[in-house]
Amino acid sequence: MEYFIKLDRQLLKWAYQRRFEDSAYVKTLIFMGDGPFWMITLFISALAGQLLSNSSLIQLSIILMLGLALGNFVFTPLKGYVKRLRPYADRELHKNLNILIKNRDPGHGSKELESFPSGHVLWTTICVSLICFQYGLIAVILLGWMIPTMIFLRPYLGVHYPSDALAGLAIGITLAAITMLISPMVLNFLDRLKDFNGYIYGYWVFITIFLIVGFKSWLKRV
Repeated sequence: MEYFIKLDRQLLKWAYQRRFEDSAYVKTLIFMGDGPFWMITLFISALAGQLLSNSSLIQLSIILMLGLALGNFVFTPLKGYVKRLRPYADRELHKNLNILIKNRDPGHGSKELESFPSGHVLWTTICVSLICFQYGLIAVILLGWMIPTMIFLRPYLGVHYPSDALAGLAIGITLAAITMLISPMVLNFLDRLKDFNGYIYGYWVFITIFLIVGFKSWLKRV
């Protein structure tokens, strides 16, 4: 266990000591890994699917809702119960590594005891995996880079250990797999409801409520 703790810290030190610029590029990456970006993606998918009569995009919006809901169900309790200091807040860690780690992402990493797991990695893994599940190789080529980028980004910003990021990856893969497993049943059930009057209104009411609840949940995390 000591070996893995030491390795975790050394990887953190290596990532954090890479040349840093508080650039628009870094800020864009931070935004792209967070929950609101994926909720916006869900909304755009639903809207585009409706306007273009594209069933694949509509299905994607439903699958993303399933994945994000499962993610929030697991992620929120973990953040509340696992009390792990973020790297920038751990003074003993700084002495051990002989460096001063600062919070380079104060907008998302201000709660010092919520290091485990990385939400950015978790949300990105779930949503990228589900989009790739829906669209195959082209989605892997266009979006696959996002997962390893987030795994590096969070220690680089001093707000997560590499083990937090890898935990987010493992949980995200697991939840994405569960979502893929249950989504055909959910989609088949919803297909049978499409003939009922008011289905489309119910669909949009549900999405609206989902997004409002999702944003409120996110606001509690930052």
